[in-house]
Amino acid sequence: MLFLDILKYVRPIEEIDALLEPHRDWLKRGFASGHFLMAGRQEPRIGGVIIIKAETVEEAQALAAADPFITEGVAQFDLIAWEPTMRSADAPEAWGPKAAVIR
Repeated sequence: MLFLDILKYVRPIEEIDALLEPHRDWLKRGFASGHFLMAGRQEPRIGGVIIIKAETVEEAQALAAADPFITEGVAQFDLIAWEPTMRSADAPEAWGPKAAVIR
C-alpha cells in the first residue's frame, strides 16, 4: 500500500535548514530500502511530501516518525493511506498494481 506522508514545518525555516543533512540521510536510507518512492518540499516552503510504500499503516507510521524533522520537533506529519485506482502508463506498475492504466 502507498502512504502520503505530508510534513508541516512548525519551527522557523532556519531550524529546518539546520537539520537538512540528517533528514536527507534518512531519506536516502528510505529510498535504498525501497520504502520511499518520491520526496520533495512543498511550494511555498511550508513542509514536504513523501510517498511511502509499506505493508501496513504501522510500518509507514514508524518510518515517518523516524524522520529527524519529526524526532527533533521541527515538523509534524499527517499520514494518508492511499490505494491508487488509476495510473498513467509512465507510472511503475509496482506503485499501483491494482490501478487501471489510463492512456
